[in-house]
Amino acid sequence: MAELTGDLGLVPGGSILHIENLAFEVEQDNLRLAVVGEFSRGKTELINALLFADLGQRFLPSSTGQTTMCPVEIRGAPQGRPGLQLLPIASRSMDISIEKLKRAGSAWVRVDFGEEANRGQRLKVLTETICVTIEEARRLGLCPPLNRVAKSRENTVCPSCGLGKVLIPRWRHSMLFLPHPILDAGLTVLDTPGLNAIGAEPELTFSMLAGADALLFILGIDTGVTQSDMVIWEQYLKRNQNQRQLVLLNKVDTLWDELRDPFEIEEEIEVQAQRTAERLGISRQQIIPISGQKALLGRIRGNEELLQRSGILELEKAIAELIIPGRRESLEKKSRPLAKRILADQQALLSEQDQRLVTQIQSLHDLKERTGEKVPKLIRQHQQRLTQFDHDRAAFEGQKLAFQNSVQKHLLSPLSTATFDLIISNAKGEMLSAWTTAGIVDRFRNFFAEATRQFDIALAGAETVNGEIAREYAALQKRYSLPPLGTIPYAILPRRAELLAMAEDYERFGMMLEIAVNTQSAVVRKAFLTVAGKVRDYIVETRRDAQNWVDEVMAVMNQYLETHHQKAAEELEALERISQAMDSIDSRVLRLQTQRAATQDQLVELERVGAQVHNALDATFT
Repeated sequence: MAELTGDLGLVPGGSILHIENLAFEVEQDNLRLAVVGEFSRGKTELINALLFADLGQRFLPSSTGQTTMCPVEIRGAPQGRPGLQLLPIASRSMDISIEKLKRAGSAWVRVDFGEEANRGQRLKVLTETICVTIEEARRLGLCPPLNRVAKSRENTVCPSCGLGKVLIPRWRHSMLFLPHPILDAGLTVLDTPGLNAIGAEPELTFSMLAGADALLFILGIDTGVTQSDMVIWEQYLKRNQNQRQLVLLNKVDTLWDELRDPFEIEEEIEVQAQRTAERLGISRQQIIPISGQKALLGRIRGNEELLQRSGILELEKAIAELIIPGRRESLEKKSRPLAKRILADQQALLSEQDQRLVTQIQSLHDLKERTGEKVPKLIRQHQQRLTQFDHDRAAFEGQKLAFQNSVQKHLLSPLSTATFDLIISNAKGEMLSAWTTAGIVDRFRNFFAEATRQFDIALAGAETVNGEIAREYAALQKRYSLPPLGTIPYAILPRRAELLAMAEDYERFGMMLEIAVNTQSAVVRKAFLTVAGKVRDYIVETRRDAQNWVDEVMAVMNQYLETHHQKAAEELEALERISQAMDSIDSRVLRLQTQRAATQDQLVELERVGAQVHNALDATFT
């Protein structure tokens, strides 16, 4: 479709870029799956069963005493080369996001896997911890500040580290690259630690979990929904309404008992599943009882009966029928409206071109019926009209600088990065001075109020720019019967609504900080910088969209003006030829009819391509 639009020369380049970017996203069709749960819920064992059972052993460390201590992103291996990258915990002291650090190779420790047989041993590095002083832990945001620690616990004694020291993870984040058919096809799995890691790493909450296409929430069948499970669900997962989610009741094998009736066991599992669904406020269909350990064992031993009983097959079916279609549905919501709009815009422009040719043909027929004496007068009128149009068009071109100045003043300046950098800088200082939950929430609220105020100024500016452009074009439209300016005015109001929704989510996070007992300055600073970074990126995106809108409006107006000038020039040329030889009218009409036939062929071709696009979308998303 992008190739056709380029051939016809009808659609602005920005729209073609949207098509090509979306086509690339559909072609890549990546799926990000996050696995979340408290410590020792069996998350890593479940990933072993899903992806690595064919290795005949536990690949990721998941046995007793071997809990992964940092988030692990599991991806396909570029060029088939496996490897492990580890981000040291000391990087928490830097005000740089993990996403940015991913582009800084020097910040990561690389582990080469070498022989395949030794890879499982090398992965034990994910379970490593280190002893640090309490002051160092507080600096990294991994210990509560002194004013939130009971007097009796100020001098902590760690059995492994000694007086005044605590045990913390060695690594902040890790990326595991493996050659695997499913991972290489576009699946990325995020294995997360428990509640403490989630609460202490705001970027994990705001970016990684929120940005996942689908999520597996792991609970224990023996414990049900604990208080800490509810904290994870309520504060981090439940708010992602557009995310496909499954809740797994793991370790059902703990209920297996040969001395009990199997139906009694199944009934107990079903009661726990129903109770879990009610507690979390989701449908029973989203609950899957499972045993990750037995699933891994069944796959390794080729025991189909154990595999069936473990529930892993039901989970894989749910992923195929619920989670993957959810990702495709998201792509479909982007693809169909864009294709519909592009096709409609092209059809409108071709139809207008066809109508213009009809008008020219009819004008020539009318001219042929007139007497030759009127032709010189018509030539003078057309020359005067074309001269006046060129003069008015030049004046309009001169207004473009004024338009750009108005856009800069009324629309882009309120959304400038310098303005928001100042807002962020001021808010950061106020945020670090807050030591209560109410104070933190108030600082978050003030920050978003100031950001929203800038949006309101830009909203008023957008209306001003819309009015200025419409007034200038309306004068030319009325004088020369130009097509109406069908470009939709720039809608900044929906983006303001998105900003308010973002503010509500982050205000909820501010309240949550007291629950997580993590309001120390390091976590507050990182939480705010993560929020501020996302808001700033959102402002940059809004500003870019606004500039693209101005460019598109100018391009459409220029196209209409150029079309009118071309039409007037062609009519004048036709009149001059008529003046030289009245019998040339017939050949001119024939040329116009040929042009019209070509335009109608383009309309037919556009309809054919449109049908192909819709069929392709149906084939892709059904």
